[in-house]
Amino acid sequence: MINPDRNLHALFAATLLAFACNAMAQVRPVPAEGASASASAVVSAKASKTADRRLAHRVATALERTRGLNAARILVKVRDGHVTLNGSVTDNEQVSLAADAARQVDGVKTVENFVRVAGPSL
Repeated sequence: MINPDRNLHALFAATLLAFACNAMAQVRPVPAEGASASASAVVSAKASKTADRRLAHRVATALERTRGLNAARILVKVRDGHVTLNGSVTDNEQVSLAADAARQVDGVKTVENFVRVAGPSL
């Protein structure tokens, strides 16, 4: 004869076991798409800043090595390969030399030349 209490206990034990196994299963959390996209954006932004710094250094070095150009008062800024020159020189020829030298550097996309003519440095 079938004991209803025994069947109930077996059913209860099986249910508990099923829930326990489910709770013990390890599920790897999946990051949201936005989280992985923002992480890659941070890496991309850092890489872009590093590339801009390196390009600015190469442009500044090119300016310093240009004959006839006193680059001591020229500031180089770079953003995504676009170079901006600010500062002052002693004559118009140096303004042109600065822009031409910057354009010659590999990686430069555009050059905005805001270098102005000022009196000679003291």
